[in-house]
Amino acid sequence: MFCIASFIILGILGIFSASYRKLAGKAWQCVLKRITFKPCDVNFGEELKGKVLGKIILTHPRLYRFLSRWFDALALIFVILTIWSVLVAAIALLNLAVYDTCNPQNAESCSLSGEACSIASANITFVDSLFTNQELTWIGQEFTSITTALTLLPSRFQHWEASNYIASNATYYHPFDAKKTTALVIIDPGCPSCANDFRNIQQVGFENNYNLTYLAYPIPNGKGGYKFANSHLMASYLEAVKMVAPAHATAANIAPDWQLLEKIFTATNSDGKPLQSDIDYVFDSARTKEWMHTQLADIGYTSEQVAVIDTLATSDQVRVKLSEQKNIVENKVHTVKIPTIMFDGRRYDRVLQPTQL
Repeated sequence: MFCIASFIILGILGIFSASYRKLAGKAWQCVLKRITFKPCDVNFGEELKGKVLGKIILTHPRLYRFLSRWFDALALIFVILTIWSVLVAAIALLNLAVYDTCNPQNAESCSLSGEACSIASANITFVDSLFTNQELTWIGQEFTSITTALTLLPSRFQHWEASNYIASNATYYHPFDAKKTTALVIIDPGCPSCANDFRNIQQVGFENNYNLTYLAYPIPNGKGGYKFANSHLMASYLEAVKMVAPAHATAANIAPDWQLLEKIFTATNSDGKPLQSDIDYVFDSARTKEWMHTQLADIGYTSEQVAVIDTLATSDQVRVKLSEQKNIVENKVHTVKIPTIMFDGRRYDRVLQPTQL
């Protein structure tokens, strides 16, 4: 371990100072000998100790005696920490390549991820941090997660055809146009990043250039609920609205569920701030339903139709459709953060700026 630690330290120092390169070469020779089960040059250890500790023997004799006595043990600790650091960095880079985030458990904590809402679903296997759960089986778990990530790695560089991942009952912002290609965005109605992405999409008229569709995916919180309290409720209403045509359509060129989604993402409260935040953190389910009833009336639904939508929102039909979309997101797209947007064969798991659309 001593010669390995020496090689690591001197190799780094040798980049900046020629005086250490000769010692780095000797340390490398020592490593090679250790690998082939041969003894290192005895004089090398003393030479290195003299180089490293010689400057403190006169000024700090007590420190010198301590370091000299425990030099080999300190070298061992240094090597272990170096190996651990390299593994952690390698895992982070693997996660970044596979999932577009260095921390799949909490993508929002990784500055390299871009703006997004994290998904921490138990149904998505990812590379965790090096030591997790403090269980006896952590090695097997880590090996499995790393193997899964390596298996998924090629998919990050594949051609992502959006039309292969749309829902069976997909609707489009504008009526489908065979002359346009399909674009898909995966959203959670309660996700602020999804709202920001939607506003950027509208800012550049992206919805006019593609057959734009979406998958509604309320993010699970791993505890039987959802990351945003009313997101599943809103997603259920979006699915129900797909099944009922408004009696008095107010925007014939825009699908009714897209109109409702647009209101969720762009409405503001009395203070001029995004109403979505109130829905996420202030409104209960009854207040959220009341707000959506008002929006449905604005879209052109009669009170009788709103009652039908209320019933459909809790029906098995809607439950099956949301389950279908959940399966696509978790088992086909394998995203760990949204919004995820696909167009022109590319995929992005973050908010895209107007210049990127």
